[in-house]
Amino acid sequence: MGRGQSGKKKVYEVTVQDNVLVCSWGMAELPRRQTSRQVFSTGQAALSAAYTKVYAKQDRGYSVAYRV
Repeated sequence: MGRGQSGKKKVYEVTVQDNVLVCSWGMAELPRRQTSRQVFSTGQAALSAAYTKVYAKQDRGYSVAYRV
């Protein structure tokens, strides 16, 4: 039996809420996650930082499960 949904071992989630960038990560099978939160002066700056985070993770071998 594989870990997590579709055999994923760890998850990394990037969310932007207004001007706040929230990143959470942890093991796929556990509901508990570690979280970091960064506040930016504008929503556009937070969105730009979110794209930078996502692209950095993709460069390291992570795959994108979904986008909204």
